Amino acid sequence: FTIPYALFALSFSIATSIGRVSTTMVTIASYRIPQKDLSLVVSFIVLCALYAASTNSPVSPYLRNSDYIPEVYSRSLLSESEPHSIHQWAEIDLIPVDQTPSTSQHETALFWHIPKSGGTTLKRLYKCFGVSIAEKFGAHVQHHQNDTEIISFTPWPKYSRTTYINVDVSNKEGILHARDLGLVPSEKANIIITPLPEFALGTLFDESHKGRFLMLVRHPIERLVSLFYYLQVATWEKTYRPSWKNTTLLQWSKSHSKIWKNFLVKKIIGKDDFTEDEFLEMMETVRKYFVVGLMDEMEESVKRFNAVMKLNVNNNTAFEECMVEFFGNTDGSSEKKNS
Repeated sequence: FTIPYALFALSFSIATSIGRVSTTMVTIASYRIPQKDLSLVVSFIVLCALYAASTNSPVSPYLRNSDYIPEVYSRSLLSESEPHSIHQWAEIDLIPVDQTPSTSQHETALFWHIPKSGGTTLKRLYKCFGVSIAEKFGAHVQHHQNDTEIISFTPWPKYSRTTYINVDVSNKEGILHARDLGLVPSEKANIIITPLPEFALGTLFDESHKGRFLMLVRHPIERLVSLFYYLQVATWEKTYRPSWKNTTLLQWSKSHSKIWKNFLVKKIIGKDDFTEDEFLEMMETVRKYFVVGLMDEMEESVKRFNAVMKLNVNNNTAFEECMVEFFGNTDGSSEKKNS
């Protein structure tokens, strides 16, 4: 069920370039935002078609049969529709979603951190697990910027299981440095978390060291509304925008529509302008190589990611405690501490 939703999120941004702005108004967060009628129709048709196609073939056996994946994952993920070509970097650098995780070889996961789509919560959860994470802060905690080899370290062992890899993969310079140090071949990172998926994949992975691609998606309008309010107060972010406090959501949406149009699609394809064939190629790549979760189904998405990363929560007390802390008990007897 996640793949059609993810492709809807991607196709929605494509569809917004098709119709003229109508007089139809949609109320969101007490503001009135003009929407494109034709865009919504196209997006709905695409969503229905993708969902119908996806119900015709089984989910990957390792996801369906895993003893720590709920039965809901027996629902279909992959369609048997007419195939399209695949992005070359995906074929070279990634392991297909229908290939069972290896029990004998290390497989590094790469998580695409999409702004305001649950990535920070996911990062906190895996820090709670204590898995080795390559992200923004690994090079800066305890001054590891000038290290000449890849290391894994736990900076606060008395207080936290957080385990970092000594690199910064939040920018291109840091990703190139991680490549030079041999991040993926070192097999020391369980997961790489970056906002630059296409560049990171092409730079860090290769045919001899393929990885798993994970992503969480959120409805594009909800994500942008959240971003609008977040950057008004997020003084710690480089993209902090206090001036947005003096504008309405409607005004902001009009002035920033070109910036955020097709955001996810552009990131995957790696360029701003693309053809219909390139869009279809991107969708086929997502379908075959991306393990997609939904922010609205966070707990189930995490369980799927755990299966791909071979993290058996049921056999690890620390993992179980973290899952309860973030999502509550399965019987609902404990309140969630994170959301």
